[in-house]
Amino acid sequence: MDILNNREIAISLWLLAISAYIFSSSKMAEIRTIFKGILSAFFARQIISVFCLMFAYMAIVIYWLSELDLWSFEQLKNTVFWCASVGFMSLFKLEQIKKDKSFFKHSVIDNLKLLAILQFIVGVYTFSLWVEVLLVPVLVLIGAMLAVAETDKKYHQVKVLLEYFLSLFGVAVIVYTLYMLTTNFGEFGKEKTAYDFFVPPLLTLCYLPFVFFMLIYTTYEQVFVRLKFAIKNRFHRYTAKFYAFVLFNVRISLLERWSYEVARANIESHSDLVDTVRHIFKVRSSEKDPKKVPKEKGWSPYQAKDFLVNERLNTGFYNRLFEEEWSASSPMDEFSDGIMPDNIAYYVEGSEEVANVLKLKVNVNDDARSNQACKKLEETAEALSIYSLNQPLSEEMKNAISCSKPYSEKCDGKTISLVVEHWPNHRFNGYDLKFLISSI
Repeated sequence: MDILNNREIAISLWLLAISAYIFSSSKMAEIRTIFKGILSAFFARQIISVFCLMFAYMAIVIYWLSELDLWSFEQLKNTVFWCASVGFMSLFKLEQIKKDKSFFKHSVIDNLKLLAILQFIVGVYTFSLWVEVLLVPVLVLIGAMLAVAETDKKYHQVKVLLEYFLSLFGVAVIVYTLYMLTTNFGEFGKEKTAYDFFVPPLLTLCYLPFVFFMLIYTTYEQVFVRLKFAIKNRFHRYTAKFYAFVLFNVRISLLERWSYEVARANIESHSDLVDTVRHIFKVRSSEKDPKKVPKEKGWSPYQAKDFLVNERLNTGFYNRLFEEEWSASSPMDEFSDGIMPDNIAYYVEGSEEVANVLKLKVNVNDDARSNQACKKLEETAEALSIYSLNQPLSEEMKNAISCSKPYSEKCDGKTISLVVEHWPNHRFNGYDLKFLISSI
């Protein structure tokens, strides 16, 4: 039985060669120091305990699958590779998974897509060892060059050329696979090949409950740390933890939202704690059934916060800042190249029931990119105007944005304005542009 195929052997040989060079060359002393730091962080008690939990859980899953004749010892290599890729990486990406509401659905569907099946079939047949040894550094180099080329539009022609080479290689691999299927189908038609195909997706499917458990565990851990600083009274803090388990349980988005409300409030009594819980469920109810807001007053905040979702500006929850001030804001979305890329964010401001200010803010970190920044703001402001006012931007506003000049106008009872603020003593003459639609 071949433990590793030629492609895996080639990758292993290159990794061994690179590792030997790093650990023996005097030029790599700094790299070795960095590696030791990473390694010491990796072996921290909290991380090791999580990995031990993962190994214990997967050992139970593998034993269960073997009892059902769905896993055999021949799948040990695939299982190790799966743990090193999907298993470990999922634990390091818990925060991203938490934000991706469709993660669990996609984790199942992606393994059933035609592309996944094609990738598996292509991977069954490998070239001779010397060809694979030559291909590994070439493909890694092309991949690295492509990643660099994608960072700046001036490398567009290089990017096209690299993608062309990769496409040619992909076609060559598919042709080679089709040839091997017709001349050596016995290699593909073995029982082990069927196991190789369905075991990794099966491991992923069985692993999802553990990922869900870790999401809940880490969220509660973070929330309880916040409670420690937000609630000084020990009895009230323990009561808050009890309420969290009973009232929010696995609804981690509500749990996190409540923890921020507790941090904002001044918890001095049990009634203060109860008020935070009532507030969260009241807001949740308002989101599910938003009240209609008269056009002259503004917009429903629970609709306004989603005006620019298609523009990748998702504000998340509409929250209380102070007693009468509420807001929602998106993360800064970077849209240009360079060490300090320009970025844009969307803000909704108002009261609990009415949003009366919609704001776009663009930070132009380099005046040399002002044309690109203005174009981005104009496109996004156009979308916001259509969603909020049901009409496009005026030509006067478009001209003001393209020239980065302050401007204000009235439209349908609303004030539409552009505010330009230059940053004093900025190295690259940076400034910010604020586009506002206000009913105040």
